[in-house]
Amino acid sequence: MNCKITRLLSLFMVMFAMSLPTLASNHYSKVVATAVGEGKVYASKSQTDSPAYTDGSSEATTENGRAYDAPTNTYYLYAQANEGNVFVGWYEDAECSGAAASTEANYTVSITAESTDKNSPTTKTFYAKFVSASAPIFGYSETRVYANISEGTYKNETLTASNISDAITYASSNENVATVAADGTVTLIKNGSCYITAKAGELEASYTLTVIDDVAAGVTQIGNGDFEDWRGVTSSNHAPDNWNSFETAEGSLASLSSAQQVQMVEGGRPGSDGLYCVDIWSRSVVGVVAQGNLTTGCINAGAISASDKNNYNYSNILDPKKSEMISKIPTAIKLWVKFVPAAVNEAHPNAHIAVTVHDAHNYITYSSGNDNEENQSYAIANALYDFPACDWTEVTIPFERTGNYTDGQMYILVNLATNADPGQGQAGDHLYIDDIELVYEAAEPVVYDKYVSVGHDVPVAAPIEVTFNDDNTIDFSLKNFGLDLGGTYANVGNVTVPGLGINNQGSFAFEGDIQITAGDKEGVEMWLGPTLGDIPVVLNGTIKGEYFYVHLDINIPGAPVEVEVGDLAEATFKVGDALIGTFCAPFTVAIPAEYQSYATISTVTDAGEDGVLTLESIETGIIPAHTPVVVQIPMAFEMPASGIYVKGTPTAGLLTGVYEDTPAPVGSYVLQNNADVVGFYQVAQGQQPTVKANRCYLTVPNTNVKVFYFNAEDAEEATGINAIENGELTIDNAAIYNMAGQKVNKTLKGIYIINGKKVLK
Repeated sequence: MNCKITRLLSLFMVMFAMSLPTLASNHYSKVVATAVGEGKVYASKSQTDSPAYTDGSSEATTENGRAYDAPTNTYYLYAQANEGNVFVGWYEDAECSGAAASTEANYTVSITAESTDKNSPTTKTFYAKFVSASAPIFGYSETRVYANISEGTYKNETLTASNISDAITYASSNENVATVAADGTVTLIKNGSCYITAKAGELEASYTLTVIDDVAAGVTQIGNGDFEDWRGVTSSNHAPDNWNSFETAEGSLASLSSAQQVQMVEGGRPGSDGLYCVDIWSRSVVGVVAQGNLTTGCINAGAISASDKNNYNYSNILDPKKSEMISKIPTAIKLWVKFVPAAVNEAHPNAHIAVTVHDAHNYITYSSGNDNEENQSYAIANALYDFPACDWTEVTIPFERTGNYTDGQMYILVNLATNADPGQGQAGDHLYIDDIELVYEAAEPVVYDKYVSVGHDVPVAAPIEVTFNDDNTIDFSLKNFGLDLGGTYANVGNVTVPGLGINNQGSFAFEGDIQITAGDKEGVEMWLGPTLGDIPVVLNGTIKGEYFYVHLDINIPGAPVEVEVGDLAEATFKVGDALIGTFCAPFTVAIPAEYQSYATISTVTDAGEDGVLTLESIETGIIPAHTPVVVQIPMAFEMPASGIYVKGTPTAGLLTGVYEDTPAPVGSYVLQNNADVVGFYQVAQGQQPTVKANRCYLTVPNTNVKVFYFNAEDAEEATGINAIENGELTIDNAAIYNMAGQKVNKTLKGIYIINGKKVLK
């Protein structure tokens, strides 16, 4: 069968205009109690302490309900043996063969009404078996039991064996699940279900044993993923234990959507160790299809239209019955599926499964087109699958990581639907599911082609390995690491830090000792790392989407080093003839040694009303990433720079850096050299110069100062210079001269003399 992973979930349920009184009709059901042997029976719609027993048959009928309800009604059956006889049990066949439905004389049953014909109600008959007190009695009073595999063994002590002369023997229908000893003690082998049968001559009794693992359920596996446990079946919920369908829906239209569309089916996928599977079906109400829907979370029914955003499945993490915890992230989900449409449906042929591992939020599985970024940010991994009509087929669906993480509790939301498109399909589509299993395979390292910079030297290309573990941690490995030790290159080895917890921002950290292991670089015979013992390491990193950055301080004895790992970024470091420039880069830059003795690198921390800037120098010669600075140097120079890209905002003090050519904001200040006077000149409307990449502009709020200088002398000498407002001269019919004393008719960029005053344009 070709099953193709396709779109995000179209789960859903159909809410329809089925509450209209004109469309309603009654449903009718009836329960009949019949005595087999010497005894009396009684059936009632109400519990009673004094049943009116009859000989033979008694019946109870209900006539309440609407057509869209298909109401499930509760009945109370009573049995009383005649003198000299005993009650054996209630059976569903007239021969009273097989296991009893109940061995309790007072038995509560339920039936879902399907018939709308008052004369032909939906009827179910139960037979009360009575035998002589001297006749052989052989049977279990508990016919369905559960045992935890951690207990090792189990024995059903409810076998009644009276007036029996033959020896009792025991057998298991599936010894892969459980074996049984000669005394009836069962040894529990693995999860699953089987029949344990006791025989005495021609007499036979049996019970259904389901082996469960409470430790695995809801931790590394989905609770009741094999659908063997149906203890949760009540008159209001027919879903298997740990699962939910329409009968437990929430939302404003929950009461209208409530109906049974899930049932237990004996048998299942080929070769199963269990006895049951689940059948999910669609139905039609007033010509509208309500597709089958089963989830480990909860259905929210909030709108008439199937595709409305108010119809969805979600994890209600405050309710353990409507959410599923998990401690690891699986690599895949494996299950058996059988999809039997009522008819060929070329337009909407597929059933659907959608599974999401998410963090501690009420994650919602929306129908297509209704999802949002906030909800998506909760998802850690998804597995999606659409499949056409097929007989029993085993499918394995891989999980795809979203790039989101959590350092808290994780949950898994599993959704199964009879059609991949909301409100589509046809009534009578049946989807059978059996043996859902989460698969955990050893994670393979992801190799990233990144760059490594040691001590802010020029980055070197290097492969980096990151393993994404199933417990939401990562292992970081810097392979074949080496460094220069006083002019001698040393091959250090593999710097590996395992088990790093990673949060939803993709950040992780470590501080402690590690042991550096030998690398695998060809031709290297000696690795320094393994000889050093425990090495203190401080690590901080982020891996989120396309962003990759890791910073390590490795305290190698006598040679502590700072290492950056990530993507390569480049910039141009330039100072022109004015001998003052600005610079900013998205990586850390070390000023070359030949410049450090006479270059001054400063941030701008303040600007006074006197037009003078306050600078704070960086004495280390290291310009941190995203730190805009002023560079003062007694020579013009230009050099390329490169480093490891760090995410951040290029702002420090009053300077803002840019990483691509950017128009200077109106009111900001840009560095200019006008008539050998270097300063930050204010930008007027219509006069926005371009700030080149890796340069900076100045922002000083709430000031009337037009120009800021680097010293008081320049500020005093240049008080006559003003900025041109609105891009035009503000003095009408004035003679205009350039700085060479020549009269001009119009102005370009530069300084002009107007009415004896210097004006900056």
